[in-house]
Amino acid sequence: MKDPKIVFFGPVGAGKTTAIATITNNNSATTEARISDTGLRRKSRTTVAMDYALLENDGQRIHLYGTPGQERFRFMWEMVSTELAQDCSGHIMLLDNARNHPRKDLEFYLHNFTIYNPHTRLVIGVTGSDLVPTPTRADYAAWLTELEIKAPLFFIDARRAEDIQLLIDQILQPELPGHANACDYGVSQTEEEISLEDLFATTHDYPLFTPALITEIESIGPVTGAALLNVDNQPEYSSLKHHQLQQLLTFTADLPAVRRRIDDCGSIESFTLRTGTEGYYLVMLADNQVLGVHCSDQLSLLTLKQEIDNRMQWSVNLTPSPT
Repeated sequence: MKDPKIVFFGPVGAGKTTAIATITNNNSATTEARISDTGLRRKSRTTVAMDYALLENDGQRIHLYGTPGQERFRFMWEMVSTELAQDCSGHIMLLDNARNHPRKDLEFYLHNFTIYNPHTRLVIGVTGSDLVPTPTRADYAAWLTELEIKAPLFFIDARRAEDIQLLIDQILQPELPGHANACDYGVSQTEEEISLEDLFATTHDYPLFTPALITEIESIGPVTGAALLNVDNQPEYSSLKHHQLQQLLTFTADLPAVRRRIDDCGSIESFTLRTGTEGYYLVMLADNQVLGVHCSDQLSLLTLKQEIDNRMQWSVNLTPSPT
């Protein structure tokens, strides 16, 4: 009999690395780096490749894999799902109740981690409920019902070995006749039907600054306007006031050299422009697009980056393209 394999996935800070280290008494291999983006508020380091540990459990060897939470490491999601653990016994999704939008995290990570192994057993663990009591168990149960997902869900502490053991036991328990033990997210493509180009493509997976995304960003309360500029530094769209747009154009006129350095369409660079008592701009460059977002000081820069990062992930996978 092959050793069981279990894959942990979920957003940054949900406790994947902690869970694997806890259940193996810190006897795990991790690849981490300091965070330089929006996760810095709650976590100083993040997994950039994967975590791995071999758990000895009542004479059984269990391989545990932890994936990075950030979408720019999508290639590792695919490698773990299709190569290292494509025959895994189950998925453990960890969600952080203290993140801004747990419901959208649930949908986003379900969509991305069940696409290659749609019939693999799934268990969900929710961390952070001691910090933020809502959403509640009833909320998550309702969401799973709406998504037609049948998976056991537990509120846990990733620092408690017994909590992680509970999740693992749920994966390894014998399948009961007549009970759904796998997650079927309605994926029609099988792994064999996906070309290698689609499987490991990166350029079209990372969201661009679409009209739908800009509308989502403008809905963030303290955001007062946004503008999309083309390669010639001309506005293709703007909801900024005239003087705000002129401030932005003056600033971005000095960025063509930076744009030429961005050869990878999947990369995004960002800059901050202060405007005195009016607040600040977050200026983001991706390929030949520049997005300027003006925000009041009611929202911190780190929080704004987190909100935009969330919407970029959700928009490319969950939001239909505007007609």
